[in-house]
Amino acid sequence: MKKMWVLFCLMVLFILSACSEDAADLNGSSENDADNESDDETVDLTVWTWPNNDQTFEDITIPLFQEEYPNINVTVQGFGQDQYADKLSSALIGGDVPDVAMVEINDVVNIKNLELFEDLSQEPYNAGELSEDYLDYFWDYVTNDDGYIFALPKNSAPAAMFYNKPIFEEAGLPTDPEGVHELMATWEDYVNVAEDLTVEGEQWMLGVPPEILNAVTQQAETAYYNENNELQIDNEHFMYVYDTVEQLGDMGAFSPFEQYSPEWNAAIQQGSIATFLFGNWFGKYLKNNTEGAEGEWGVTYAPAYLGTSAYDQGGDFIGIPKEGENKDAAWKFVQFVTQNSENLQAMYEQDELYPAYLDAVDEDWMNNESSFFGGQVTNEIFQVVAEEMAAPYVTENDPVATDGVNSMLTNITLGDMEVEQALEQAKQEIEAKTQ
Repeated sequence: MKKMWVLFCLMVLFILSACSEDAADLNGSSENDADNESDDETVDLTVWTWPNNDQTFEDITIPLFQEEYPNINVTVQGFGQDQYADKLSSALIGGDVPDVAMVEINDVVNIKNLELFEDLSQEPYNAGELSEDYLDYFWDYVTNDDGYIFALPKNSAPAAMFYNKPIFEEAGLPTDPEGVHELMATWEDYVNVAEDLTVEGEQWMLGVPPEILNAVTQQAETAYYNENNELQIDNEHFMYVYDTVEQLGDMGAFSPFEQYSPEWNAAIQQGSIATFLFGNWFGKYLKNNTEGAEGEWGVTYAPAYLGTSAYDQGGDFIGIPKEGENKDAAWKFVQFVTQNSENLQAMYEQDELYPAYLDAVDEDWMNNESSFFGGQVTNEIFQVVAEEMAAPYVTENDPVATDGVNSMLTNITLGDMEVEQALEQAKQEIEAKTQ
């Protein structure tokens, strides 16, 4: 009897175990099917940006992205840059947001401070692990002292000096990048050379005064405001800018044309402006506006201030608004845009959009010789600049201060106003608009 009871118990245990395994198999199969259904489910993703970035996404990024994620349909909406930041801010506050949004570098502080983008330092993103994968300059922009990460860096814009070789050659000056840099290693050197290259009413050393402002202030690692939110456009570094601009203005070294105007473009085409101080993207601008000028331009480091030549002029970021509906798909898109090598290569080759992702900077496609620049490998300059740039201290009032100082430079160069008078007027105007 006892043996029969033991056998009965063993049979029951065997049956229960088999049923349990079958149930587990069924449950596992069901879960896997659900995962597969989720993977196959179509997701509609909306991305906000501005022209021409919207076209770049449509022509390059989205086709490549959908090869990898065919179930994610991406729709891009582009808004004019003069209205984009306000529209995005209003949408974030109102809750009617896209799944993904771009942010231009000058708008970062205002957008980041809202803290209405997903904190990418948290699960499931863990973007803090990516901090070493991007240029330091741009990683400093996406995070704050509390570790909040509002976006990933997309493109940077290391800046340098573009120079017109025929102008230098005609003056008996060097035309190779090393020789030109040695010739104008400092801003004092630059002013001296400007005297030789400026021909009143016919030929100019550079386009507009803000080119000097942008370069020197970043090289000095100074800012419009200090950390106590005090306006400091009268510190020694800004005063150096005003003095340099005044010297160049007195000799007629600035072109009389508005930046990007037809007249300005005509002067570029005619080879009447000797140098430009811009981000790497200006190479594309030159190619588009200088027909037949292949080999006539070179790139070298900007003149140094306090021993530093490096600075930035542009850049953008991409993140996920908190109220967005498709965060998993959005995160896939954000990572793809900023990290996928094929996408970064195509954007660079088409529009010279310089990656902020470090793995891309050493790629062969970024280090080819440029026929337009006479066989020069321009990234030998830009990569050094990108790695040495130091992010400035920025505030919400910087755009107002920038406008005020730019107007001041116009008053100095075109309005025959003394520096002290123009400075006092600028301070009053900026403070009146930011009170």
